[in-house]
Amino acid sequence: MKSYLFTTENGRGGVMLCDIDTLEEAVPYLRKRFDRVVRVEQGLELWTLEEGFGEFHPRPVEEVLAKVSGDEGSGS
Repeated sequence: MKSYLFTTENGRGGVMLCDIDTLEEAVPYLRKRFDRVVRVEQGLELWTLEEGFGEFHPRPVEEVLAKVSGDEGSGS
């Protein structure tokens, strides 16, 4: 079993737990089952309506926190 996180164009979505093994198989299934799916994620893999299939490149938490701290200090 794998879980797929999906999002619709109105910002709603959910998690689907199923026996589908690949993201490539899950995307058409989820788009048929739920209206206006625009994003599907599984692990570090993702599919978006705009960009197709790809991978996440997560940033370290420290990097994100440093950017947030810098933005707060700049007044923007």
